Order: sequence, then C-alpha cells, then structure tokens
Amino acid sequence: MPESPVVKSVKEKVGLLIADNRKLREELRKTVEHRDKLKAGNRELEAEIARLEKRIAVLELKDGMTGTGDNKLARARVNRLMREVDKCIALLNRDQA
Repeated sequence: MPESPVVKSVKEKVGLLIADNRKLREELRKTVEHRDKLKAGNRELEAEIARLEKRIAVLELKDGMTGTGDNKLARARVNRLMREVDKCIALLNRDQA
C-alpha cells in the first residue's frame, strides 16, 4: 500500500527535525567545551592577577622602606599590616583566656 502524501510529508519533516536536533546537540557540545576552556583561562588569569597584585604590594612596600617610592603609601601599608598583627594577637590572647 503506497504512503499517502500527508504521511510522506510528516516523515520528511520528522527526518529534518531529527537532523536539526543532531546538529544542534553537536553545536551545543562544542559551545559547552569552548565555555569550559574560557572559564579555565579566566581562572588562570585571575590567579595571575592576584599574584601580580601581591608582587606590586611587596614592591611598593620595599620602595617605601628604602625611600625611593611614595612614603605615605608605604606608611599606610605598614600601618595596615601592624593592625592585622594586632588583631591576630588579640584573637590569640582571647582564645588563651
């Protein structure tokens, strides 16, 4: 029994939908893979930024201590570090009591 034109049309459309679905799934897989690579690269760059910011802070402190840089900035950094040390000492004393 020959297929009716409606059934044939529906089969063709279903076939096109399946092909489109496969193509979109592959595109999605590639997009997710690309996103994951970008995220990994972003994490590496953020780690590099943090490392460089620490290096800048150390260099600024060194310059301030040697008198070659901005003394006000170095003094503020040293004061901040001293406050952090004082907080740590206070916490240790509190824990011992």
